[in-house]
Amino acid sequence: MPTHQHNHRISYIPARLTEGKEWFVSYYVIYPPTGKLRRKKVKMNRIHSITQRRIVARKLIIDINAKLYNGWNPFLEDEAPKSYHQLLDVLATYMAIQEKELEKNSLRSYRSYVKFIVEYIIHSLKTPKMYVAQFDKGTAADLMLAIKQNPALSNRTYNNYLLFYKVLFNWLKQYNYITANPFEGITKIAKRKTPKIRQLISSELRKALCDYLCKQNPNYLSMCMMCYYCFLRPNEISYLKVSDVDLMKQTILVRKEIAKNDKDSIRIIPDAMMPYMKHLQLTGDKDRYLFSFDRKYLFVPGVKHADSREIARYWSTLRDAVKIPVNVQFYSLKDTGITNMLADGVAANFVQGQADHSSLAITSMYAGTTTPASQEQIRKKAGAFV
Repeated sequence: MPTHQHNHRISYIPARLTEGKEWFVSYYVIYPPTGKLRRKKVKMNRIHSITQRRIVARKLIIDINAKLYNGWNPFLEDEAPKSYHQLLDVLATYMAIQEKELEKNSLRSYRSYVKFIVEYIIHSLKTPKMYVAQFDKGTAADLMLAIKQNPALSNRTYNNYLLFYKVLFNWLKQYNYITANPFEGITKIAKRKTPKIRQLISSELRKALCDYLCKQNPNYLSMCMMCYYCFLRPNEISYLKVSDVDLMKQTILVRKEIAKNDKDSIRIIPDAMMPYMKHLQLTGDKDRYLFSFDRKYLFVPGVKHADSREIARYWSTLRDAVKIPVNVQFYSLKDTGITNMLADGVAANFVQGQADHSSLAITSMYAGTTTPASQEQIRKKAGAFV
């Protein structure tokens, strides 16, 4: 049997497969406390197919022997006892746990990320019965390369996928499926290469939108105004209750359970927004959703929650009627509103509070020279040099 020697002392005996009632790959390596060889075993009986057992064992032997040759000693690190569970089963377990803990929007993202890796394993690698141990650094790198080469996915999306897979495989590590995260050495694409593009909505398009919705769907117009003036996110709008709106005080309460940062906040309803709010049905049961889906796309108060996706879907129906460009989204109302409020001279720290930004630096990112009004002010109001 071949061995490897260090200073005239055998440091390991290479791995080999033993077949019988119990199948296992075994090898010998120095046990540091005694300085003597001790056997290590990796049991293979969990793999039911004999053919698959031999394939996995053959790859395992090659990997172990290469690591042993380079000085690896498994006694110096913890092993992952569940590394030969099938990866697709483990991913299903992970998602079952997340479904109990996550809100709907986050869960949709998780499902999308997991679906991508599942389809990659099944269709690209063609190894639906892949074991966790087989998903190594090389496989992780190939997966991320496939994402990077996908023309439908942006650099920002690439970074989101990478972040998720690092979190996912850290979970596998935490629960003893792996000893090292195969995504750890992969770096994200630099932020300077993934600029966030804010698409502002022109005054002409805002007027067309307002004229159309005043006649066709005033409740949806109110939602647009909440996004434009109060900087509410679609998910926050969708969960508002009738009791959250106080037209006498001109305020909207964003409850911590629906807020992105898990904190209560008060948004001010500007005078310019009030005409579009007075038609709202704020009497009766205060615990109803302000914009329900009881009657499809009418967004009247009711008991059936209108998902934020329905807000986006209705926006899509407006594209032909109002000539909304494909790159302008409902969320563009918020970007436009913040930019215009700063251009109108509202103090940046007040805008920060209305937008619920964590820092003034985030708010200041909107105060660029991208609008005609801001460009005109710079041209006309900048003082003389001397």
